[in-house]
Amino acid sequence: MSSIYIFLVFVLLLEQTKPTVCKTNSACTDNMDSMMFQVIWAGLKSLKHEPNNQNNGGKATGGSNYIQWGRSTCTSRNSKLVYDGYTGGSSHTKEGSAVNHLCLPKQPQWGVYDAKVNNNPFVGAAVFNIYDIDIKNSLFDKSKYDGYSFPCAVCHTKIGSSTLMIPGRKDCIGDWNKEYTGYLMSGWPDHKSATEYICVDADSERLKKASSWTNKSILYAVAAKCNGVLPCPPYVDGREMTCVVCSK
Repeated sequence: MSSIYIFLVFVLLLEQTKPTVCKTNSACTDNMDSMMFQVIWAGLKSLKHEPNNQNNGGKATGGSNYIQWGRSTCTSRNSKLVYDGYTGGSSHTKEGSAVNHLCLPKQPQWGVYDAKVNNNPFVGAAVFNIYDIDIKNSLFDKSKYDGYSFPCAVCHTKIGSSTLMIPGRKDCIGDWNKEYTGYLMSGWPDHKSATEYICVDADSERLKKASSWTNKSILYAVAAKCNGVLPCPPYVDGREMTCVVCSK
């Protein structure tokens, strides 16, 4: 591709208006040197900006991955679905529970195993708990989401090499591109297990209603807390926090 580009540039240069008869041999030489420099420089610039496709079957490499919590598809037109599955986590009552959540694929594969069910570390489905809030037609609609498990989608963005979750924002900052927006969620502060903050899609899907809270990772809406050092305003005590996932 680069050699073709250099050839076309060279042809275009030759088609330009020819100079008048050179007065000296050095003037003709200088003119030719200038033309060749332009051709070489154009070729170098094309090599610099041309994607490296040699090691990936001709496909462009790069990009970045993220999880869209609460959805079974990637809603950004810039992203492609790698796989969808179930939002998984550990028990909210165990002090040694794993902190992070996982996107569990729908088709697990097994290695060696035994038939015992014991007290080993485990991962199960996570569920919403809509506590002390009920806003219809939103992620905090108690009749729609309370006690339900929810899906997740592992996405690959094609336009950036980095992804970033920004808490307290619905729009990205600067020239970052929005992948999806939602609300910040985590575990309950009085539960024994620690949890991470995740950004759950504002238009989340739901899966199965849980019959109990036992052996579940339970997620609640995260609110801002004016604790004396967080500036209020602009933050508002008790207000549910938004979030946005961005790529660049």
